[in-house]
Amino acid sequence: MPPLALKTLATNQIELSPYLQNRKVVDWAREHGIHITSYMTLAYGKALKDEVIARIAAKHNATPAQVILAWAMGEGYAVIPSSTKRDNLASNLKALDLQLDDEDRQAIAALDCNDRLVSPEGLAPQWD
Repeated sequence: MPPLALKTLATNQIELSPYLQNRKVVDWAREHGIHITSYMTLAYGKALKDEVIARIAAKHNATPAQVILAWAMGEGYAVIPSSTKRDNLASNLKALDLQLDDEDRQAIAALDCNDRLVSPEGLAPQWD
């Protein structure tokens, strides 16, 4: 079997949320035709309490989770949110129908503050 470097990666799963938009990695992946899968998209629920997200959610009659997931999918990322509650899982699917406007996307882009939540010693990336 040839080394991985000789094959195209289908996706790169990275921590990505409104608070950690990981632009360097995303830009590099896009330049190389690698899709991004976002984990920690809701930032352990921290982003659900953000005032900017709440304002956008109210504007669209949506939940904060729907706004964040719609933003991430609108950026072209696959998202893999988890929940232990069936109602939340069903609600998250409604993000597929939510269309954010440029003002919404710009407001979320401004939340980026390099707030990494998963940073195991020895594995933390050096491109931040």
